[in-house]
Amino acid sequence: MSRSLASKTGVDEPVTVIKYYTVPAGEAGYFVERYLENARIMSAQPGFVRSRLHRPLADAPEVRFVHIAEWSSGSALDKATGNPEWHASLRRMFDDPGLHITSEPAGYRVVVELHSA
Repeated sequence: MSRSLASKTGVDEPVTVIKYYTVPAGEAGYFVERYLENARIMSAQPGFVRSRLHRPLADAPEVRFVHIAEWSSGSALDKATGNPEWHASLRRMFDDPGLHITSEPAGYRVVVELHSA
């Protein structure tokens, strides 16, 4: 966790966070348990809309989870990522000797949206 944990979107429009977590298949269930602690903290923050964690259907030696979280604004996300409880939870997850996680976070804004007819 050498990168800064704080979000700096600088926007007041809705944003979506998409983060990939890769863990060995044997650690996938334990990862979900640890992830839930972190997700519960963020879900209580002002501006949080919803979050989903996706797991691939196919089995593989490593599982690449996809986390998608929606926020009412980038500013709300920026404030939420300053929460010390959230930082502590992330450190516990990434420093856990029973988990071998790699992660790739990024923030996005919607540029095209389609709905069913």
